Amino acid sequence: MLSSFAHNEKFTIKCIGFFLLFFNSACTEPFQGEVEGLEDILVVNALITNENKKQEVRLTRPYRFEEDAPIAEENAMIRVDDGEQQFFFDEVEPGKYISSVSFAAEMGKTYSVGITTENGRSYRSDTMQLPVATTNIDELYAERITDDSGEEGMGIFVDTFDASNQSNYYRYEYDETFKIIAPFWSPQDVVFVIQLSTGPSFNVIRREREERVCYGTDNEKIINVVNTLNLGEDRLSRFNVRFINRDNYILSHRYSINVRQYVQTPEAFAYYDALGGLSQSATTVFSEDQPGFLAGNIFALDDRNENVAGFFEVAAVTEKRIFFDYEDFFPGEELPPYFQNCIPAAQSGEDLKTTVLRETRVYFDSNGGIRTVPRACGDCNALGSNKVPDFWID
Repeated sequence: MLSSFAHNEKFTIKCIGFFLLFFNSACTEPFQGEVEGLEDILVVNALITNENKKQEVRLTRPYRFEEDAPIAEENAMIRVDDGEQQFFFDEVEPGKYISSVSFAAEMGKTYSVGITTENGRSYRSDTMQLPVATTNIDELYAERITDDSGEEGMGIFVDTFDASNQSNYYRYEYDETFKIIAPFWSPQDVVFVIQLSTGPSFNVIRREREERVCYGTDNEKIINVVNTLNLGEDRLSRFNVRFINRDNYILSHRYSINVRQYVQTPEAFAYYDALGGLSQSATTVFSEDQPGFLAGNIFALDDRNENVAGFFEVAAVTEKRIFFDYEDFFPGEELPPYFQNCIPAAQSGEDLKTTVLRETRVYFDSNGGIRTVPRACGDCNALGSNKVPDFWID
């Protein structure tokens, strides 16, 4: 039987417990209140792969329900030890540490991470090994489907096979990039010039930057794990790593997804599988089944009773990217609804001045006076970047 979690759902984990704190998250229902008794623990997100690159470790502290993001753990000293040499890490931004040299996890070596925080407390992980030397995604493809809940959209599928029957435990992540075309874009813009005694004065000028075509990126984390232990062979066929409802505006033009396949150790798989089950069980902060602390493989050297969240993982990874257009699967059909409702509105005087200075709306046309639209409707930079990604193919 395949064991998996959250194929089609976002992983929603903000401050329900204090162990799921190194993923991006969002609350489904707004709640004004404070979490009592939040434990100040170190949260470690450390993954070393068989890619020859500068590896990454992130350190944070828990954050309360009413706060927006984890608190970065700054000024720590981090090293990874493979039994023969040590690799040291530099802090490149608050809480984000990158190895000073490139290296790759190798078969037969054991790895551990050591951490010393700014307050002098020391932490270490259990030793971990690379489960397999290499891994491959055989096929990554998209199909127009109807999911189990009756929603129509695009399914993203993976096929993979290990003839040696040594992989068995898989975890998938993805990031997606999509073209955004502002539907109410105008080549002109309105600018405030001067405040006169009769009111504010404006000019209509040509836009100075690209605001019609942009590229958005989403890399929200989900826990998506699967094993092949109870199958006749170490093979995944049509494994659904992503479902996108056809009404999602990210499909409107051109879409790309990059899928990363991690072959995990049994210990790492068990941790992420349990993490997924705990987060799934608590649907609200008032749930009777609240997730508690989930121990990983990292411990405090000074006090073994101190809780430390997170997991140090060593995994084999491969990735593959695909592109497709909306027209490829929905030829001649109406585009998905745009990100927001775009209704032009006539503006003048102080109202227009406020709009221009606050950049909440942008110029559309001068049909019967100056008309503006919500910024995202006329300036794609509100939703993405006008810089074409290096990997993008039209």
